Amino acid sequence: MGIPIILVAVAAAIGVGLVVYGTVSSQRAAAPQQQVSASFRTLSDVREQLRRRFDTTGTPAWIASEQRISSLQRDLVSADIELRPYEFRIVQAATAILLGIVGLLRFGIGLEFLVFAVIGYLGPWLYLRNRRGHRLRQFDAGLPRTMELIANSMKAGQSVAQSLSAVTDNAGPPISDEFALARREIELGASVESALNNMVKRIGSNDLRLMVMVITIQRSVGGDLPAILVTLADTMRQREEMRAEILAATAQSRATALIITLLPIVTAVLLYFIVQDYFRPMLVNPLGWVMLGFAALLLFIGNLIIRRLTAIV
Repeated sequence: MGIPIILVAVAAAIGVGLVVYGTVSSQRAAAPQQQVSASFRTLSDVREQLRRRFDTTGTPAWIASEQRISSLQRDLVSADIELRPYEFRIVQAATAILLGIVGLLRFGIGLEFLVFAVIGYLGPWLYLRNRRGHRLRQFDAGLPRTMELIANSMKAGQSVAQSLSAVTDNAGPPISDEFALARREIELGASVESALNNMVKRIGSNDLRLMVMVITIQRSVGGDLPAILVTLADTMRQREEMRAEILAATAQSRATALIITLLPIVTAVLLYFIVQDYFRPMLVNPLGWVMLGFAALLLFIGNLIIRRLTAIV
């Protein structure tokens, strides 16, 4: 009886892998295989690069500001994951089913089965949040140098639109990717303000929003934009240095909060799976439920207090 279930689980895993691989490869297959060596790309290449961020209605998610964009769609765009929201939900459901089958084979129908299914459902979401946060940190870290590149290009006599090419050629990803997309939007007829504001909507960076605000105001009222960008870049660097010093000073407290919070949880999980008879009274006895609830409340309060003490305002 167990062997057919295992075969079904393996077949389901292979099927899900093929679906995900086919979805991603089908979106990449339409992209041109060869790039144009000139300073500009062909119109079909530009449209294809923009198409990967279009929703099913054909409207760019970051341009249709009057429409309500789901947080999942915004996170997928910000993390540069080429999946639509419903495709991501399919991946979540598939991983939940697979891990649920693993829990069913190992422990049978019970609490373990539900725990494995929930872990499988939350796993892709945690990956999405981690990838989005990592990409945002990379973008913010390279933004001061980006502003200096724009300022130097403008000092050489180039316009703001032309200076985006310097960023695309000299900066690394993800900054080069996003500025290249903004430059292509301008080549298709969008204004500089519109392309930069669309990039702010895609990334969700507060530092980028400040830079775009400075550029927009300067183009409206005038001013020495290169000098302002250089000053803003220095301010951002000093702020990050101060933030790094505070993080280093509070590293021990934050590590203590993490260890104190996870240690009882990990211990309880290990006891439940290793010596079930020893830990089972905590789950079947009402007094055990009260003790677990009180322990969870104390952990939450302690973690909250430590986070407030080590928070960077």
